[in-house]
Amino acid sequence: MSSTKYTAPHMMLHWLMAVAVAVQIVFADNMGAAFDAKLENIEIGTGWTTGAIFHALLGATIGVLMLWRLGLRLTTDIPPPPESASVIQTVSRATHWLFYAILIGMPIVGALAWFIPSDSLAGVHDITGKVLLALIALHILGAIYHHFIADDKAVLRRMLPR
Repeated sequence: MSSTKYTAPHMMLHWLMAVAVAVQIVFADNMGAAFDAKLENIEIGTGWTTGAIFHALLGATIGVLMLWRLGLRLTTDIPPPPESASVIQTVSRATHWLFYAILIGMPIVGALAWFIPSDSLAGVHDITGKVLLALIALHILGAIYHHFIADDKAVLRRMLPR
């Protein structure tokens, strides 16, 4: 592997996760409405709607893909961080590990909230989703910072295929 680029599987999983999470965010309200109906015993089958099924299946897929990504991260080398700004690197490292924890944990908590059913676990799932949005913003801002402000264009390019 080049010391300046991620491997093709790393890149593929990164961008696949980005798309899957973006789609999941768009369709999150479908599951929320189905969950609320389930808690109120409103008859819509067992609570499953097309949107809820899609959200659950995509959530499970995200969890499995993140486990794969974590395994890949733990067993393969990755490019070293830029030498500048140790505080930024600490934030970056923490952000990435939080991504792993959240994107593996959220599908589990969401499934437990649905099948128990638990309004408290659904609340944890919802709050974690808001934390995830903040992490996504921080991740994007970090890439913008490196590319345009720190003039370290290699950081962004190492996750691009070419």
